[in-house]
Amino acid sequence: MIDIYKPLIAGILAAFMVLTSYLVVRSRDLVYASGSLAVLGVLNAALLALLGYGIVAVFLVVVYVGAAVMFIIVAVSMLGGGGPERWQPEKGAFAAASALAVLLIVVLASSLYTAYTQPESISLKSVSGILVGKYLPVLGVIFVALAATLIEAIAIARKR
Repeated sequence: MIDIYKPLIAGILAAFMVLTSYLVVRSRDLVYASGSLAVLGVLNAALLALLGYGIVAVFLVVVYVGAAVMFIIVAVSMLGGGGPERWQPEKGAFAAASALAVLLIVVLASSLYTAYTQPESISLKSVSGILVGKYLPVLGVIFVALAATLIEAIAIARKR
């Protein structure tokens, strides 16, 4: 990635992180708050990936965003559906601004496509050797977290 665009993309991500954090705190509905929390986790992971911490970003998405989604499932299954929705024009304006920002990020990312170079070919054997040799504890934690999430989802589904 061209180093000129990194601060711009990081600034856009940071602005959306602040806005999403505000939505997490201000939301009165548990499902919307946890949904905003999941979006905040994805934005945080994107910022970490931009800074070069790809493994940490993947772990953040798998564990924390997965936990936020499980929180949504638990909240909906325990509390049931909410009441009738109200029309709130400020949320519509926020959704439109978010869509415009995503479009802007896509346009910026597509302009970076010209700077793309073909990556070097890597064999599966070398990747598996690196994963098992260097990142085995991280993979173990990820697998345990995913297994716990699946067990929790099965337990919630059986209660119904």
